[in-house]
Amino acid sequence: MRMIKITRDTNDQHRQILIRFIQKYGDNHITKKAIDWLKQTPFKKLTPENGDLIYVMVDQKMIVGVLAIIHYGLKQAFIVVHPKTRKKGIAYQLITEAQKFLDRFYVKVANDNIPSLKLCFATDMQAFALTKGPTGKPTLILGWGNWSKEEWESSL
Repeated sequence: MRMIKITRDTNDQHRQILIRFIQKYGDNHITKKAIDWLKQTPFKKLTPENGDLIYVMVDQKMIVGVLAIIHYGLKQAFIVVHPKTRKKGIAYQLITEAQKFLDRFYVKVANDNIPSLKLCFATDMQAFALTKGPTGKPTLILGWGNWSKEEWESSL
């Protein structure tokens, strides 16, 4: 398996492949807002110095995982792993790779999404708030690294 970092130089033709993967394997956990963001934002607008990061894990020629963190997760953050490759550490690898390049990030996870919560806690994220998610479910707000509740609240 290899990890590919999507950069400003990545051909935008790959965007549709990522969107199809996310829609097909995201188990309805990825919001329409997140998918719309990916559809509308050219890769050339990614700014790593402002906390934008997209990684794709590939096994041979098949996508097995995608991680996107936009503006440190203050705008968007999501991860999707192919069902056939779940429980093989792919999501963990994607997040720990992101932790090498970002000093902080934030995620929202519905409280009934136990696999995602386990992943967050395994990668040293800390829950600091509870809100209502887009579907009305209780949703935890988690931060990693140099996060601050004030930064999160000011982004709302």
